[in-house]
Amino acid sequence: MTKAFLDKLKIFSGHSSLSARLLLLTIFFVLLAEVLIYVPSIANFRKTWLEDKLAAAHIAVLAIEAAPDYMISEMLTKELLNSAGVVAIVQKRGDNRQLVLATDKPLQVDDRYDLREATYWSLTIDAFRALLHSHPNDALIQVTGLTEDKNMDYIQIIFQEELLCYDMYVFSRNVLFLSIIISLITAGLLFYSLSCLLIRPVKKVTDSMAAFRKAPEDYRQQISPDGRQDEIGHVMQELAHMQDQVRKALNQKNHLAKLGEAVSKINHDLRNILASAQLVSDHLQTVEDPVVQKLAPRFVKALDRGIRLCENTLDYGKAESEKPQMKDFSLRTVIDDVETSMGLMDHDHLKIDNQISETLMLHADPDQIFRVFLNLTRNAAQAMDNKGHISFSAAVKDGQNILDVRDDGPGIKDKIRQTLFQPFRSNNGGSGSGLGLAISKEIIEAHGGTIELLETGPEGSAFRIILP
Repeated sequence: MTKAFLDKLKIFSGHSSLSARLLLLTIFFVLLAEVLIYVPSIANFRKTWLEDKLAAAHIAVLAIEAAPDYMISEMLTKELLNSAGVVAIVQKRGDNRQLVLATDKPLQVDDRYDLREATYWSLTIDAFRALLHSHPNDALIQVTGLTEDKNMDYIQIIFQEELLCYDMYVFSRNVLFLSIIISLITAGLLFYSLSCLLIRPVKKVTDSMAAFRKAPEDYRQQISPDGRQDEIGHVMQELAHMQDQVRKALNQKNHLAKLGEAVSKINHDLRNILASAQLVSDHLQTVEDPVVQKLAPRFVKALDRGIRLCENTLDYGKAESEKPQMKDFSLRTVIDDVETSMGLMDHDHLKIDNQISETLMLHADPDQIFRVFLNLTRNAAQAMDNKGHISFSAAVKDGQNILDVRDDGPGIKDKIRQTLFQPFRSNNGGSGSGLGLAISKEIIEAHGGTIELLETGPEGSAFRIILP
């Protein structure tokens, strides 16, 4: 029923705008409230009307009693009947039931009502029966009620029901006209108020979202909050903040895309240059000149850093990360490979403590996991200036593999903790690309796990990796 009513509202409104629906709904609900008020009102109107008739009949009876020997002329009788609007009046005092006034015509009563025993429901039903013409137009009804005379048991009147029906129709018409006027005024005021407080701000938010969708880079499309402190104002402020953040993110992605495109174009030439430089460095290592022997390792180290920076930048600039090739492997073996790759097997000052059990098996991509631990080990070694201890431990808890990497370096500064896993944010004084931890985070998340800085301080730092 509600859906059908809303569909009709759409038809009447000509469109599905919120303002038109709001206006029609307001009118409908005001009229509905008036209908709910009209039902008891018409019943009370009928009761009051009948009580007024009984009071008028009582006055006529008093006029008769004031006449000498209760003798009045036929003309006065008709005048009293017309004044009271009744055909006959009957009163009862004790055991005496007396017809006070009557016409010379026989009376045929079509229905009888007793106000002394009337209830709300009976009055309501009788009122609508009268409105629906349950009796002929010239029907006579008898009504029994009480008066202010305590010596009188009751008084009865007989009159044409058409008189009552006419007044009830007039009352209903006035209520209808008044309801329409109230509903229109209420709907107009409510519509204007809600239009200022709700409809216009919502339309402003909607237009801003539509314009922002078409051109998110255009600063002119960002919504300007009205400074309101209510829910609508909060929505505007949040939308403005979101649009600003999205615009910055899009600009950053565009810059990264352009950077990746530029790096891809020079990748071939850069590799050739570095390959030539490596050949020269290999030849320099064979020269016995002490100065060359002293400078060659630094030259080789600088070349390695350049090659690593290029590779990391290209790997991170890929549009889509390589899908993990899942298999079972020994984690301890991977840590041993990391130690070998970094040349720490016989290092005098930097030691690796591999505490991982040989029986611990991981179901993951061994090459990608190797890259993660290689990045963590390299970062720790650079932070400690290749002097100290790096320990690896693992445990299984609640179906998850918990892997910890600890070092005894100087710790990570507070100002770089917030950007620890963000790309191009070097955390070791500018000697790295700032991509190691960002790439490691992507790899771990691709495996359905997490990586976090567990603790850091003057005694060292610890990273925790959780893999399913």
